[in-house]
Amino acid sequence: MDYLRILFLFITPFFLLGCVPAIQKASLIQERDVTNDLEKNRNLFEGNDEYLVREWWENFGDEQLDSLIEEALSSAPNLLTLEARYAQANSIIESVQSRNLPHLSVDASVVRERFSENHIFPAPLGGSTNNQYQPQLSLNYDFDFWNARSSRILAAKNTALAQRAAIEATKIALSSAICETYLSWNYDEQKLSLLSTIEQTTREEIKIVEKQYKLGLIDAMEINNKTNSLSQIKQRREELKRSIEGKKEALCVLCGFLPSRADTLKVPHIHHEFKLPIPKEIMLNFIAHRPDVAVAKYTALSKSHTIEESKAQFYPNISLSGLIGFTSFSWTKLIDHSSYTPSAGIAFSLPLLDWGLRNGNLQNSVSDYNASVYDYNQALIKAANEVVVLLKQSKLLESQRQFHDEEIMAKSANESIARKKFIQGLSNKLPYLSAQKITQETQIKTFSLNEIKTELQINLIKALGGGYTDNEDTNASR
Repeated sequence: MDYLRILFLFITPFFLLGCVPAIQKASLIQERDVTNDLEKNRNLFEGNDEYLVREWWENFGDEQLDSLIEEALSSAPNLLTLEARYAQANSIIESVQSRNLPHLSVDASVVRERFSENHIFPAPLGGSTNNQYQPQLSLNYDFDFWNARSSRILAAKNTALAQRAAIEATKIALSSAICETYLSWNYDEQKLSLLSTIEQTTREEIKIVEKQYKLGLIDAMEINNKTNSLSQIKQRREELKRSIEGKKEALCVLCGFLPSRADTLKVPHIHHEFKLPIPKEIMLNFIAHRPDVAVAKYTALSKSHTIEESKAQFYPNISLSGLIGFTSFSWTKLIDHSSYTPSAGIAFSLPLLDWGLRNGNLQNSVSDYNASVYDYNQALIKAANEVVVLLKQSKLLESQRQFHDEEIMAKSANESIARKKFIQGLSNKLPYLSAQKITQETQIKTFSLNEIKTELQINLIKALGGGYTDNEDTNASR
């Protein structure tokens, strides 16, 4: 009869299972849809056999740039913050996994107490003062019939994976920002150098027109025009110097340096034959190379497992507890069999009526998951558009550079003609110097176009993932 009662106690909860309410989960954009859409733009690029490596900035051939990025990636405060959060996420995994095993604890107490003469204890205990010794070993274990604990573990693991991907995303953003700022400084230095040459040419023009003015061949207006032109060149030089100082400061901020470090930076020395690696399989493996998409993906997976944990709260569960202890008023009899106080228990958690608490928790988990799905979809759409737009802009820039090359050829030809006329005595030196300045100004525009090209290359590298690969075995995290 006792066995039937025990069996009845075990079976009854399963007839009282709670009902999980219907939920509406958002849908993830399928990766194959993104891949198929990107394939339509394959004509925008010509793939090569090179691979985009993590240290892609080394292709620029500047040791100072390499050193700055290396220092930033090892000591930048925002990266250290993310790494601390990643360590915290791993600690949470260990904490949650520890609940898969029974918990053992040892407690011991010594209490000195006077027992009331007017209570349940008769004399000689009543009215006496005694020491009560009580050591005990307890065991507790909660079953996980509905995978609540395993869902919590998977949620914690995916949160840690999201934190790790966030570190990679920050590294790519940081390295590309440093590289872009550094190369922009490089082009400013080149423009500054060429402006110095243009300034010398303008000063030579002023000397010529001053001689012409003294001879009465021209009026003072021509001198004023040349002087004004010289002042404008000086203003442009000061503007570039101010821009350079701003970029040095920006580098210190990005790298986590104090302001005094800016004074130690040397003028950049960039190798201009940089070739952007565009792998042939860019469209097929695009999503796996975006750390920001990986962050959104793992976040959504984590929230999905949280929903499963919330569902498990609608079902009953069983907990076991056991205790082995000794209780004695005498220290000498503490470990005698007569002081032995074992106990064992089984507890049922039977959710019946909680006034909407479980349903509220579930709907909160679903809303949290849906928000993460929308974030993932948005990250995917943004990533795909970034690549296509940058490829289109790169093609348009190449067309612009071709037209600019034609412009350079025409102006260089005019400079050669003006030089021949001057040498042959058909004209004075002013037309030749003027043509020379026009060619030099065109060269400054070349630097600007090269800067735009480099900026597009860096942005495209970032859009392609900067060498990141999400090669994590996600079977265990889904």
